Amino acid sequence: MKTIDCGEDSRKAKKSSSSGGGISSLLPFRRKRNAQEIFISLLAEALDNRFFLLCKISLPGQGKLFPLLLIGPTGIWSVLPTGISGLFQANESAWERLDEKKQLYASYKPNLLIQIHTWTKAMSEALVSLGLQAPPIEPVLFFSDPGAHVDSTRSLARIVLADGLPRFLTGIFQARPVLDKEQIRQIVIAIAGEEALEPTHAGLEIKDDFSLREKKPPEKPVQKPPEAPSRLAALGREEPEIVRRVSRFIPFSRRQWIYLALLLLLTMLILIALVFVVLINA
Repeated sequence: MKTIDCGEDSRKAKKSSSSGGGISSLLPFRRKRNAQEIFISLLAEALDNRFFLLCKISLPGQGKLFPLLLIGPTGIWSVLPTGISGLFQANESAWERLDEKKQLYASYKPNLLIQIHTWTKAMSEALVSLGLQAPPIEPVLFFSDPGAHVDSTRSLARIVLADGLPRFLTGIFQARPVLDKEQIRQIVIAIAGEEALEPTHAGLEIKDDFSLREKKPPEKPVQKPPEAPSRLAALGREEPEIVRRVSRFIPFSRRQWIYLALLLLLTMLILIALVFVVLINA
């Protein structure tokens, strides 16, 4: 996954994803980081380069920065991460939290449902005004705290709890593709600019089968011509002329002839020693 304009959150996500261990290994550490850092870390670990995550987006005519926008072949999601905990109820646009003292649900502010719904609608209208054909953007509320629980009934946004993120990602991968590479490229450029598709550092650019950029053809290894055998090596492998002639009648190898010569020499030495012994005793 390629993150754009995510600043410190993006760097932390890359560090977390490079350490390995999968989604489950990251979940125990979510309390040490804010909700957006956690969400980016988990997505960076799970998604490939077909997906783009845009952070700190500012639409024309609106000065404030908006939440995250995830763009991929299977759709577009606007995501508002939050680290709040407690028991909540989401009924259409109503957003309520359980008052533990009174044991009653009461309206809770800020209303996260309306926040993400309003931003998603503004982003959809912006894409339409730019003449881009894009699927409906799905608003998502992500809760990073394991102590958060939400009872949802036809709410304005999809609720994703911390332990439900793997199911959310599985749904993203299994969904039917609705955008091709060129459509994704046009949407990213329209929102973040042409420079968003350029790597920040050439050495850090990740290229795979799903990247929007064409891979360079692999360089062919330079083959060195075979070295000619040296004169000494050639001479060392040649059989003496006398050995080659005798080998026509007795098929011995050079090594066998050497062993035979050593045996003959040893036999002669033994015979000479015996003759000297006989002469001395006589």
